Amino acid sequence: MLTMSEDDASVFAALRAGARGYALKGTGGTDFIAAVRAVARGEAVYGAAVARRIRRFLATGPGSGPFPELTQREREILDLLASGKSNADIARILFLSLKTVKNHLTNVFAKLQAADRAQAVVRARQAGLGE
Repeated sequence: MLTMSEDDASVFAALRAGARGYALKGTGGTDFIAAVRAVARGEAVYGAAVARRIRRFLATGPGSGPFPELTQREREILDLLASGKSNADIARILFLSLKTVKNHLTNVFAKLQAADRAQAVVRARQAGLGE
């Protein structure tokens, strides 16, 4: 897979889909060609950043904690949302821009298939977040 996305959700979606290689768009031409040839030989090729994510995933195991489909940052933001924090509060607490918080919440709502904040908060509280 050649992509510009290196977030956990993208990496693990590609792995679940059967990707044996995961290269970021910034990969040099020679390295990229070598990776394609290695995958063609049946090898698996992942960059250092992706390999670290895979090792962390294997160390914690699939489904550890609530909402394994969320990144750690998304889960952290959902936890703060479930505890009654506003977007501005979350941005201040996590030292993020308001736009970044809104982007993460959009991803959270999509991954949880929640129509709005209220649905996401209910699901988070049922899972033990926000306490």
